[in-house]
Amino acid sequence: MAIFELATPDWLARNLGQDKVVVLDARPVAEYWSGHIPGARHMDPSLFAITRSDAPALARLQAVLAWTLSALGISADSRVVVAGAQNEVNAARVAWALAYAGVGHVSLLDGGVGAWTGKLETAAPAVKATAYTVVPQSAYLATAEDVLAATAKQTPAGGVRIIDARSREEFAGLRSNAGRTGRVPGARFWDTNLELAADGRFAAAAALAPAIENVVAADERAIVYCGGGGRAARSFIALQLAGHTAAAVYPASWNEWGTSEKYPVDTATA
Repeated sequence: MAIFELATPDWLARNLGQDKVVVLDARPVAEYWSGHIPGARHMDPSLFAITRSDAPALARLQAVLAWTLSALGISADSRVVVAGAQNEVNAARVAWALAYAGVGHVSLLDGGVGAWTGKLETAAPAVKATAYTVVPQSAYLATAEDVLAATAKQTPAGGVRIIDARSREEFAGLRSNAGRTGRVPGARFWDTNLELAADGRFAAAAALAPAIENVVAADERAIVYCGGGGRAARSFIALQLAGHTAAAVYPASWNEWGTSEKYPVDTATA
């Protein structure tokens, strides 16, 4: 299982260039080339967005991860620090994907590049490619069939809790990014605004823990979904940081569930 941590700008400044420390910049490519943390390598979060969670889709995801991590010179024992513009969902998607691929130590630069006070550079970093072998960590990923199996059981669903990280309007069925409105039956609403403190940094674990306990018990596995996996990834990171390590992302999320009549939808007033 991966270690999830927050990295402060001060810590990163002290450890840039250290063996095994790799900085990944998850911002749009134009922002990366306009100025990035020295040595940072660019990674496009959209590479890890999937709209289906069947075996062929997961095989493609794993192939993309293997190629990308190899090209960026990452090893399973790298200490990877992911930096977004701030603490947005795209950086969290990259962090989740790294952990799913088997990277053992994943950090998020708390506050992102916006919190970095050191110099920026525009030069391309020198990268020595690796031969990364993806070892899928199934505990971190849930498929539609996993979610379906959970909905078929009584609540709590055999020790599994489905968490909806979309907006309150989406949860209530007032709008949708897919063909159908509603929510996964039995899902509990999670307010993603709780994940960040007033200054935009991640909320302290002690402050977040009570809110987490209101939606998922300590001994339950949490499966988090949203519209397309991004918000769910940040909620997954928040859960991990707060100590709820039995958490997974349903990466295809409502893009898959909301477009297939195979999957039940709860449209009752929330």
